[in-house]
Amino acid sequence: MSLPVDISFQGVAHSKAVEEAVIDRADRLTRIRGDLERCRVSLTVGAKHQHKGKPFDVHVHVFAPHQTHVSSNTSHEDPYVALHEAFTHVERMLVEANGKRSPQS
Repeated sequence: MSLPVDISFQGVAHSKAVEEAVIDRADRLTRIRGDLERCRVSLTVGAKHQHKGKPFDVHVHVFAPHQTHVSSNTSHEDPYVALHEAFTHVERMLVEANGKRSPQS
């Protein structure tokens, strides 16, 4: 069963390829924790840097019973790199949370 994923593009043209990358990364999260309920991802264009182009800001919210894991302030000029960094951060938080709750199970 796939994890329900809500994706919003703000100030960014909708991209089927980015959408598929988000869904793939979100589904991978269920391998770490199978009881995830929902994943919300927003992709926005940030303010232009003086020496660089406009960065893509990615926010990932993952909802699990009794917990919410959030990765925010992830920015990069390449949307795929920003997505990778945001999801990697959430994966680390899920692994740490699993480690803390496993001895109690």
